[in-house]
Amino acid sequence: MELTKHEITFDTDQLRSEVAALAETLGEQAERAAERAAQWVAPAVERARTGADRLAKETAGAAKEVQERLEVLSEDALARAERAASAARTAIDAPGTVTQRAQRATVAAVNAAQTTAPRKSRRVLKSLCWLTVAGVAAGAAYVVWRRSQPVEDPWAEEYWADSTEDADAE
Repeated sequence: MELTKHEITFDTDQLRSEVAALAETLGEQAERAAERAAQWVAPAVERARTGADRLAKETAGAAKEVQERLEVLSEDALARAERAASAARTAIDAPGTVTQRAQRATVAAVNAAQTTAPRKSRRVLKSLCWLTVAGVAAGAAYVVWRRSQPVEDPWAEEYWADSTEDADAE
């Protein structure tokens, strides 16, 4: 059996037009698929964005709260360390052997570090606030009382004076 070569001829113009038609069809289908995907993806992306915004706000709030607590804790730790150092210095300056002074300094430092700082009393501020509230209440009561009092105009004519003059004239 013998293989022969067959000549294959192509009509390049027809091939070009078919490829162009195929490309146009593929472009239209890709465009429709993109529109469908956009209709499905856009709400999902919007939900994800709003969820991310909400989480970012919550995280920022939590971070701010943590920062505030860290500041309070660092201030408290610094105050405790200062009290412990002061108590240790006082114990070391006391008379006694080196061992006794070291033991007293250790005990004093531990006790000072474990105690909490005394809270500041705000009696003056509280008293001032209550006095302000009482003053406002008294002022409001005075205004209400003053407005409830009858008002007499000393220059006004009495309404019955005209009626008696008319009766006398007749």
